[in-house]
Amino acid sequence: MLDKKLLKAKIELMTRSVFLSTINLSVKHIITDMVATAGTDCRQIMYNPDFCKNLTIIELTGLMAHECWHIAFMHKPRQGTRNHVLWNKAADYVINNMLLDSGYTLPPGGLADKAYIDMSTEQVYDELLANNESQEEYELLDLLDTEGNAEEATEEIKNILVKAVTQSKIAGKAAGEIPDSILRDIDELINPRLPWHTLLNKFISTTVKINYSWARRNRRYKSVYLPSLHSYGLSSLTFAIDTSGSVTSEELRTMLSEIRGIQNTFHPKHMKIIDCDAEIHNIYDINYTTDILSLEFSGGGGTSFEPVMEYVKENPTQALIYFTDLHANVPIDPKIPVLWICTSDAEKMPFGKTVYFN
Repeated sequence: MLDKKLLKAKIELMTRSVFLSTINLSVKHIITDMVATAGTDCRQIMYNPDFCKNLTIIELTGLMAHECWHIAFMHKPRQGTRNHVLWNKAADYVINNMLLDSGYTLPPGGLADKAYIDMSTEQVYDELLANNESQEEYELLDLLDTEGNAEEATEEIKNILVKAVTQSKIAGKAAGEIPDSILRDIDELINPRLPWHTLLNKFISTTVKINYSWARRNRRYKSVYLPSLHSYGLSSLTFAIDTSGSVTSEELRTMLSEIRGIQNTFHPKHMKIIDCDAEIHNIYDINYTTDILSLEFSGGGGTSFEPVMEYVKENPTQALIYFTDLHANVPIDPKIPVLWICTSDAEKMPFGKTVYFN
């Protein structure tokens, strides 16, 4: 019986959204008691028979679209180290607001609040965290752990999204039904950017005067007199690392390794690393004896850029490099070169240069 209802819901979704129906037809659909209502691990969508049997076809279509949006937004891979329950609630607010605004009918009891309209999942999460929203239980929990290799699953999702966006563009529907953030991500998959670390080095090279000089022997070549790379005027460099929960330990280690490489290449006279989220937790003065990879970082709260901007205003630096998900209010421009290394799909900052980590 439920199989027939699911088939009718799939057909209904096909009449409403080329993008979502392409995703929907690209994953498995399973009827199981393993979920309380419905859920997805981004490879399949699961439906509880007792919950779904009393839903109308229109409500079941809304539920199906809801799970497809979890896949489209890559909510599970984006969760990072955030609390699972709170992240699921934030994702549901974002999706349900979108669906209701698009005229879908959802099953009773779903989370929706106009206060969160036009906010990203990360921003809603920070709001819920600030408002002490319960992190213990959520009966509509539908973001499920991915079985098997998580990286392979993420690549599968990307391939599905490329196909879904392509089909939607062919049908002339992309502009109206797909968020700009997803279109931008798919464009990056098809036309990838330069590696972020390449852009990081280019940023520093153009910020300071770099030159090859014969004034000092390159120590690598004792018997051959070759020029050495020098930076003229690179007096100070400040790195701010947002540890609000969106940055994985692997990303953090990669960034710290890159900072160490910058130190060895450009030889700034003074270099600082700021550990921050909504406030500054630690400020590390870096020298050549510092074991950068062993630095300890706190955080885990929301994100605010203002504390760091106030710090660089009071403690002038030649350039600021901010490693963050960009999910916070736009700060005041500090009027110095700023490079934003973004770990999410957020919009570019209105000042400085924004590059994307992934």
